[in-house]
Amino acid sequence: MNYCFTLIRLKYIIVNFELVAKVIAFHSYKGGTGKTTLAVNLSANLVSKGYNVLLIDMDVYAPSLYVYFDIQPKKWINDYLNDKISFCDSIYDFSHVIEEFHSGTLIKDTCGSFHAVFSNPSKQEITDLDSVMRKDSSKSQMLKKMLFLKETGIAETDYDFIILDTSPGIRYWSINSLAISDTIFLSLKMDNIDIEGTKHMAMDVYGSFTSYGTTSYLLLNRVAGYCEPPVLLDSSNSVYGENSSSFSALVLEQNETIKNLEKLIKMDVVSMIPCYCDMQFERQEYLTALKNPDHPFSKKIDELSKKIE
Repeated sequence: MNYCFTLIRLKYIIVNFELVAKVIAFHSYKGGTGKTTLAVNLSANLVSKGYNVLLIDMDVYAPSLYVYFDIQPKKWINDYLNDKISFCDSIYDFSHVIEEFHSGTLIKDTCGSFHAVFSNPSKQEITDLDSVMRKDSSKSQMLKKMLFLKETGIAETDYDFIILDTSPGIRYWSINSLAISDTIFLSLKMDNIDIEGTKHMAMDVYGSFTSYGTTSYLLLNRVAGYCEPPVLLDSSNSVYGENSSSFSALVLEQNETIKNLEKLIKMDVVSMIPCYCDMQFERQEYLTALKNPDHPFSKKIDELSKKIE
């Protein structure tokens, strides 16, 4: 816990927040909450609105962002963190993808820049980076490198937003990412393991960030209530009998759990995103919301972007 406080204090000593981009982190207690999908679609949404966005894969233990972009980078954020390259050398430009998507529309001429930085999935690279962070002498140096990302974001490329897809749980790299963030979206699914783990993690760690000015929200993903036929929600007319009552009870129980969670950890729910079983995620998954502008998922992403604009 002392390490966590040190990180947050350093953040306010080194960085002048009036001069830097907004840093938004997606975090979770465990993997599989859909935070990467949410992060990439939020990024594309912001770029389409004219904002300059830098998306960074900070899930260094299980990186996947390079798969979303269908790329095999020659330079990774691991290289920057290990002093092999400058940070700017690790940045890849995908602005043309968003522009091409909006080709023939007025939006094309007002799109912002879309840049991404990827984490190396190589087992050796992951091991090497983890080994470095186990040395006490390296911890403050690595934090300074993370803070430099934020400072560089406005000084050299004029980013409006830096979106971080972090490692789940409480590890050095997730703590570093959260420490430089202005807003944190703590994503979770509605299962008992995720709820209990998120509850303890938020109470143990998130209060420290909040007390130093970071805004944190619960982001509920893949909740129940979308894919069931509407008839199930009305047990009086349902041909499904007991199944209808069971589903209605599930939704009510879920809503009650959410209210209790908000009160206990003192964090508001910023959005409840259902499990959209009709939404087909494919290559260039970061374009999913843009390709389906009228789908409820896309509207949820747009609501999320308005929360941080």
